[in-house]
Amino acid sequence: MNPLLREAAASVQFGWLMGVMTLVFIACFLAWVWYAYTPKHRQMMEEAARLPFMDGGEN
Repeated sequence: MNPLLREAAASVQFGWLMGVMTLVFIACFLAWVWYAYTPKHRQMMEEAARLPFMDGGEN
């Protein structure tokens, strides 16, 4: 058997695993987006968005 075909066949065997991992990562991303845009977390996200503009010298 051609070594190139043997390598291609070996990589296809784990294609289902890559598909499952893709679904897991998409689910994690959607959960993260849902968490960030939930109204009860709005105040926390707005404060975090302003952090780069604070110089720490609020007197």
